Amino acid sequence: MKCIFYEKKGGIIAGQIIGLLNASAIEIKIEKIELFKTIRTLSQRLKRPIDGSAILVLIAGDREDLLRIVAIHELFGLIRIILILPDREDESVKIGFKLQPRFLTYVNGNLSEVQGVLRKMLELSEAD
Repeated sequence: MKCIFYEKKGGIIAGQIIGLLNASAIEIKIEKIELFKTIRTLSQRLKRPIDGSAILVLIAGDREDLLRIVAIHELFGLIRIILILPDREDESVKIGFKLQPRFLTYVNGNLSEVQGVLRKMLELSEAD
């Protein structure tokens, strides 16, 4: 299983989630973790084949960033998505749901919840 992260602003939140995952990596097999900081590089990656299954963790820094993510949604295919929104505004949530995420939360939310959901998704993929 691959975990692909996108976060424009320095990868701080992604780094925290990756740290939580690494702390529990003994129990979960993660083949590869990839981090992208621009929509362009994420798009380039998603245009290449992804061997096996993957989970895409998208961290939108602001509404403009969220709209850029939605603009490339056709590249996501059947990849499972965890979406972290920039705010709790109704419009952001409405835009975010266009991506049909498996889990949706906010940048000021509890990252251990994201880690828990991601961990469960990884466990379920191992069972398949």
